[in-house]
Amino acid sequence: MDNQQQVIAYLETLGAPALRKMLLEAAFNNAELWKRLLTQATAAKRPGLGVLEKTLRHSLTPEGNFGWADDAGYADRVEDAVRLLDARIEDGDPALLELVEGLIDLVERSVEQFHESSGLLDDAIRALHRTHLDACAALHIPPEDVGRALFRRQLEDRWGFLPEIIDDYFELIGEAGQSAYWGAAFEAWEAVPDLEAGDRSSSVSSRRLAIEAIVEGKLAQVGDLDALIRAKARNLSRSGRHLELAKLCREHGRLDEAIRWAEEGFEAFPVNESYPLESLLVELYRERGDYEKVEKVAWQRFERLAGCKAFFDLLEIGKLIGRECSLRERALGLLWSRVEKQESESSKGESSRRSAVFGFERDHLVGIHREEGDVEAMWAVFCGGPVSVKLWEAVAAMRGKTHPDEAVALYRRLLPHVVEAEGPGARYDRAFEIVAAIRQLRLQEGQPWKFENELREIRVEWRRKRNFMKRLEGL
Repeated sequence: MDNQQQVIAYLETLGAPALRKMLLEAAFNNAELWKRLLTQATAAKRPGLGVLEKTLRHSLTPEGNFGWADDAGYADRVEDAVRLLDARIEDGDPALLELVEGLIDLVERSVEQFHESSGLLDDAIRALHRTHLDACAALHIPPEDVGRALFRRQLEDRWGFLPEIIDDYFELIGEAGQSAYWGAAFEAWEAVPDLEAGDRSSSVSSRRLAIEAIVEGKLAQVGDLDALIRAKARNLSRSGRHLELAKLCREHGRLDEAIRWAEEGFEAFPVNESYPLESLLVELYRERGDYEKVEKVAWQRFERLAGCKAFFDLLEIGKLIGRECSLRERALGLLWSRVEKQESESSKGESSRRSAVFGFERDHLVGIHREEGDVEAMWAVFCGGPVSVKLWEAVAAMRGKTHPDEAVALYRRLLPHVVEAEGPGARYDRAFEIVAAIRQLRLQEGQPWKFENELREIRVEWRRKRNFMKRLEGL
């Protein structure tokens, strides 16, 4: 018999008075349990809805700070409330609906106070919404009233539980209720102002976004494309709206319209917001066969982002339009011009802060040749001017395959940067890996004595770094 079964067997031997006493003692020492018992004791008297509401609000109002697992106890209280409310549906009082709606709002606001909401609390909130639906059915509320109230509640729905049972509401209220629902939705939608690019203060309203989602979803469902485009065009405050319109038109074979929306959005917003439109324009122009515009937009993007990744992105587009070679030469020319400009300024003492923070312009060319596997071109660029230390290890690894002495020399140049970057108590893992890479190169050459000399020099140079010295003992 395990501990749980042993306790259960013991409790079955106790009489009701002893169990009540034990439960009361536990409740005095457990605020959560006390709150639940007090709520159920009050509800057992079947008080008026006003008293019941006060009791349930007291039970469901979180107190203090909450941790990761505290929502389980709160979920229990919500489930208690669901059972108590379900038991009052048979009273036939329409005021119960307002009470349930108020408690849903309270509980969903309370969720924000927990570090993380578990599935238990989510299920409890779903049950609370289901109680509202059951009450609407049992109390025979006019379908039109339910429909209008349902739309209002959707605008206040904090966590998206209502859409999960929207079909059940629609089934309950029938055609008359649904007509009232959609009437309220389109009336609210028509009341919101049109927004152009830059109209930010109104566009971030969660209420407006909810109205738009409901109305646009309905228009998409019925398949009225022109109406859907007009609806989406009423809010052009964000570049994402232009993106939605462009993709919508593209999906329905309206390529020219898609390009117009994409162009308009890209011109209307800063590039840091509209860059998805830039990528879409490349695709749209290519679909239309307008390769001049494809190249123009792709090149503008490369100029702005000029670097290793942007270079290969540009070449991918070049392949699609048959201009890979010309774009490659043009891109390399731009990158070299930036290298020359930066290094010229540096030689004149005009070096910008950009180098120290983001690296050197030469880094991009090193990265490109390394990515292409052109070791000789990579090494020539690397040796020609300043390159960020962050690239040295990768360059040394590639160079070591054909020129181990040059790779070792680069590893030795890199080592001080790596060792000095470590703080107190460091394990010197990366520094150890660099020394191990030097050892491997010498062993591959069949010249272990060279590594022994290099290791001796490294030990002398960094003898004050005790943890590093301990790591090197393994070599």
